[in-house]
Amino acid sequence: MESLRGILNFARVAELGSFAQAARELGISAVAVSQNISRLEKGLGVRLLARSTRQLSLTAEGQAFLAQCREPLAELERACRQAKDDTQSARGRLRVTAVSPVAYLYLIPALPLFFDRHPGIELELELSEDANPLIGRRFDVGIRVGALQDAAFVARSLGPLRMLTLAAPAYLAEHGSPLTPDDLAQHRLLVAHFTDREQPTPFMVQSRSTPDGPALPRMLPTTGSLAGRFVCSDYRGLLAACEAGLGIAQLPQPMALPALRAGRLKLVLAEHTLAGLQLFLHYPSRKQLPARVRAFVDFVIEQFGGHPDLSANPAEWAA
Repeated sequence: MESLRGILNFARVAELGSFAQAARELGISAVAVSQNISRLEKGLGVRLLARSTRQLSLTAEGQAFLAQCREPLAELERACRQAKDDTQSARGRLRVTAVSPVAYLYLIPALPLFFDRHPGIELELELSEDANPLIGRRFDVGIRVGALQDAAFVARSLGPLRMLTLAAPAYLAEHGSPLTPDDLAQHRLLVAHFTDREQPTPFMVQSRSTPDGPALPRMLPTTGSLAGRFVCSDYRGLLAACEAGLGIAQLPQPMALPALRAGRLKLVLAEHTLAGLQLFLHYPSRKQLPARVRAFVDFVIEQFGGHPDLSANPAEWAA
């Protein structure tokens, strides 16, 4: 850093021909400029400027050094301008990772409006249920279930996200409806197993509150008696299989609502629907966010932050 400061001071003195003018432009004293250049010369072991009381000129070594520094210094100046522009102008490539149900239902349909507002932004979207890529692969923004425990990111809640236990009316007519979570072992389960995870996604239910304590989340690992008859790596595939009557599935509420409202699916184990899950928007916790990131964050919150589909009570469609 000390060498860079000396190089910058030297370049401005050489271009302007004056310590005083360079000092005014750099916002420091002429004495500080002279000292910075002297330290640079000492470090390099060469004299760059020939100084006298009346004249300032470049030595031969100084001329050669200045010629070599001009292009790198121009690159640094361009980089500084670009960094400043990034905080002021919404443009450039934006890398976003999002859970697929939210992306399909809310984000992708709204993108024409986003691009109309911000024609300078290019969007790269990855659909993934895993939270790790947000940190490890340097995404700008993430839409995830649950808050990341990382101080480098802000987590803003977009609303609750229930996982509903569902079945088609035809399946329930033939096999009956489970009355307790333990009854699921007697049914055909449709299970999510995402490619970036080692194990299938467990069914999550809420236990009933008792005089001895409050209702608590309960995980039903989809192995053994709860192993899925049909396993799929995509929620849309599970939704289609569930509507076809293949078995019982757990699906995100926003994805299931159209089928519930149309009567193609029914909610089972309504009293055991897990509460407390939240959908979050994650982005870097910096005061000066790039304008493209700020534009996307504001747009997402405007378009579906607190969307009524997230907070709707699905109990009216219970079997």
